[in-house]
Amino acid sequence: MDDLQFYPTPAHLGAKICSMFECPPSRVLEPSAGNGDLIKAMRRRFRDVQCDMYEIDPARHDTLRDQGTILGYDFLESTDLSMYSHIIMNPPFRNGVQHVLHAWRRMFSGEIVAVLNASGVQRPTTADEQKLCQIISDHGRVEYVQEAFLSPDTLRKTTVEVALVYLRKTKTEEFWNGSILEGLSEDETSFEDYRGAAVSNGIALNGGQVKALVRAFNIAWEATKQSHIAEERSVMYSHFFYAEFRRIVNKAVEPAWLAPKKAESLQERLAESYAKLKEAAWMSVLNTSDFRAYLTRKVIQEVLANFESIKKLDFTASNIYGFLQGFALKKADLNLQMVCDLFDSIAWRNSENCLFYRWKSNERHQVGMALRRRRFILSGFSTEGWRSDLGWEAERRLEEIDRVFALVDGKQEPENGLLWLFRNHFKELVGKKRMTSRYFDVRYHSGIGTIHFFPLDQKLLDRVNLLVGKHRRWMPEDYDMTDREKDLDVAYKGAEAFSDTVSGKLNRWTLRTSLDSDRTDSERNSALDDLDAAFDAAVQATGQDGNFFTGIRKLESHKENEPSDSQRSLALVS
Repeated sequence: MDDLQFYPTPAHLGAKICSMFECPPSRVLEPSAGNGDLIKAMRRRFRDVQCDMYEIDPARHDTLRDQGTILGYDFLESTDLSMYSHIIMNPPFRNGVQHVLHAWRRMFSGEIVAVLNASGVQRPTTADEQKLCQIISDHGRVEYVQEAFLSPDTLRKTTVEVALVYLRKTKTEEFWNGSILEGLSEDETSFEDYRGAAVSNGIALNGGQVKALVRAFNIAWEATKQSHIAEERSVMYSHFFYAEFRRIVNKAVEPAWLAPKKAESLQERLAESYAKLKEAAWMSVLNTSDFRAYLTRKVIQEVLANFESIKKLDFTASNIYGFLQGFALKKADLNLQMVCDLFDSIAWRNSENCLFYRWKSNERHQVGMALRRRRFILSGFSTEGWRSDLGWEAERRLEEIDRVFALVDGKQEPENGLLWLFRNHFKELVGKKRMTSRYFDVRYHSGIGTIHFFPLDQKLLDRVNLLVGKHRRWMPEDYDMTDREKDLDVAYKGAEAFSDTVSGKLNRWTLRTSLDSDRTDSERNSALDDLDAAFDAAVQATGQDGNFFTGIRKLESHKENEPSDSQRSLALVS
């Protein structure tokens, strides 16, 4: 706490600070939010004002989210504050002057109130303190308060005398007369595909690509801001000439082009444009090839569901790297979810793709599933007679199958995958020719829109089944398939006939609902009950226990009782 010099603003001081503002706010920024005490004071005085915040201590972010929008950690890294009408702050005393100067430079027009250590304002010694005192003299006022942090409602007390600094920045003559292109540099951003070498954390953008995105964003925002400023100038001058026109012709009707397009202030229009541009910029991060390579459509949908909080962050290199680092830390979870998503999409389409088993016979809702090793079938790949390829949606499905199998295989992406096969050999596939990609032989039935997939490496499919089975507690956590290929072959064959019986007792709704996490708990539990009933009926009909691992353990027991090769050799010798 001492390192961050955190002194919460007591309620009485917050109320006094807010009372110093002369105009009602449209959008407020708090550069060092702490516990949100100043934001609460602003809301008490101005009701539903929109508030944004920075807070350098990440431990406070969870409690701050209810108070407003968190833009980032370090306020001094912000590049533009033109969308704010008011800035209110109680910054750390050690660099409070720098906070106020930064706010003054980056703010377009509006009011600032800051709580500072009084000594730096009363007896300025540094260049920054002297600069601030000159700004106060030209554009504001200061009020000194003793014992501001000694009242009963103060959480952390100090005897330091504080200065309440008020500044008001207005549109100057330079604003009305400036050039729209002044200060803009030519856009030299290159949008090449910066792939670079693979990085260790798995989800990252090349540094050059991040810098290119941030540079493009800053240039786009500066141009957008200047367009709003130009429009403001245009309205002012146009109204001046039209006022002269009305005096001459004595008409009060204004032409439509002079009518205000929006009732919002300039800051509100800037804020709206800035938010839209930031949303598009963050979406561009999600849309890069390096990033999307690690996400299935379902994961992307979940990211987009949380996009409201992402798109409000400052679009800076440090925030982008922090965002990507967060995904890197979740890489194992994302990878597992990708495998589960693919598993569900295959099982969901057709119960004939599944093997059904239990490893604990007495637990409710513990019917496990595995994908069949020899073949699985997927539908939804039909084409119109005039088409010479699959549609976009169908191609993405093939791409995700290869992506997950490459992941399980320890590869970044497959060579000669399914998408490559269908794009380069579509005519042969339509002719029902069985063809080979990196991980599958496939046969395409274009008339009914199904593809039959024959895995070339059954160990990869076993790995998929193992990952999903352990994650969903369908199989023992300590189960390891290493050196058990022959045992697995026998167990799979034994499970197929039993699973055919289970499939015959299931309807499509039951299987799909049991795998659909978007269903209500009641719907899923009902479907799982039906799945349990179908499994129990198959056990009764076949006389088998339906335990996939029983067969493996029997094989292991049988092996233990068999004489070894050396024992056989000794017997022959004797």
